[in-house]
Amino acid sequence: MKKLLAPILIITLSISLLFTSGCSYITKNEEREFNVLKSYPEENAPSQIIKTEKYWTMLFNSYESQDYSISVSENLDVENIIYNIENVNIWYFEANDYAIVWCEKSLENYTYKIYKFDSKEIETIFQISVDIGFQPQNIGIYNNFVYYCTIDYSLQKVNLIEYDINKKTTNVYYTTDFNENNQPYSINLENEFLSFFSSDQIKVFNIKNNTISFESPLSDTIKHIFAISYDDTNNTCALYYADEDSEDIGILSKDENTVVSIFTFSENHYAYQDKIKCKDGHIYWITQGNVSGYVTDHYKLVNYNYLDNTVTEIDKTFCLHYNDNNLYFLRFNKNGEYTHINLCSY
Repeated sequence: MKKLLAPILIITLSISLLFTSGCSYITKNEEREFNVLKSYPEENAPSQIIKTEKYWTMLFNSYESQDYSISVSENLDVENIIYNIENVNIWYFEANDYAIVWCEKSLENYTYKIYKFDSKEIETIFQISVDIGFQPQNIGIYNNFVYYCTIDYSLQKVNLIEYDINKKTTNVYYTTDFNENNQPYSINLENEFLSFFSSDQIKVFNIKNNTISFESPLSDTIKHIFAISYDDTNNTCALYYADEDSEDIGILSKDENTVVSIFTFSENHYAYQDKIKCKDGHIYWITQGNVSGYVTDHYKLVNYNYLDNTVTEIDKTFCLHYNDNNLYFLRFNKNGEYTHINLCSY
C-alpha cells in the first residue's frame, strides 16, 4: 500500500526525477489566479485546514511525528490550540459550525472524538480495540449529527452509525453483511450527501430527506476503493480506485454501471491522503509522487473538468478543502521553498 508522506519538515536536496504522473491525453491549461490568504513559516504551518462559515479549523502535525494539535478560531490570524495528543495517527478530521470530529488510531484503540463549540469540551463518542480488527477511520458531520462506519466482526455486520451530538445517542442508520473480499468499507459525507461504499457497491444517502440519491454495483474489475465523492449537480460519482494493474480516478454516472477511467497514476504516484472532491463537473485531488528530488515538486493540485476533459494544475500544493464554492489549499511558496507555506483560495 502507498506511503502517506506529510509534506512538512522534509528536506530532500537530491535532484533527479521530476514530478510526473497521469495520462498523456489530458490537456494542461493555464493556472487560474488564486489568492494568498496567509503565509506561514514552515515550523508553524498547518498540515490540514477546514473552513466553515464561522471558523478556521486547522490540524498541525510534523513529518514523521505522531503528535497532533488542533486549532480553531474565527480569525485566520489567531491561533487557538484547543487540543494536543501524542502517539496517535489522525488521518481524517471534519468540522462544521457545531463541532469538530476526528478519529485517532493508537497502538491500542480506534477512538472517535468530538469537540463541541458551545461547551468547548472534548468527548469520546466511540472507541474499539485495534485487536478486534481493522476499522474505517473516515468520519463526517452534518448539522448536529456525526456519522462513522464500524465493522462488527462477531456478528459479521458493517454498520453506518449516526450520533446525535445534543442527545448523545447513537443510531444504526444503515447496515449490511460483512464480506472480507469487499473491503475496505468506508464513508464520505459532503453536506447532506452521505456516501457509503465498499469494493462492490456504492450508496449515496440524502440524510436531509432520508432518501437514496445514487446507488450502483461495482464490477469485479474494481479491486479496491480508496475514496468516493458525489457530484449532486450532475448525479455522478468520482472514484479513486485500484484495478488489476493501476490506480485510477474514474467517473460513474447514475445511468451507467461501468466506471470510466479519466486519469491513471504512473508508478509511485498516488492521490495524497486518499482524498478527492467532485463538484459541479470538476474533480479535485492532490497528486503525490514518492520519488527522489525536491519535496516541493512531489505534490500538485489537479482540477479536472470531466465535462470537457480539461485540467488545471497548481504545483507545490499538498492540501485541499472545498467549502461553499471556494477551494482552499496549502502550498509551498511560489519559489518552491520548503521554509514557507501559503494558505490560498480560488
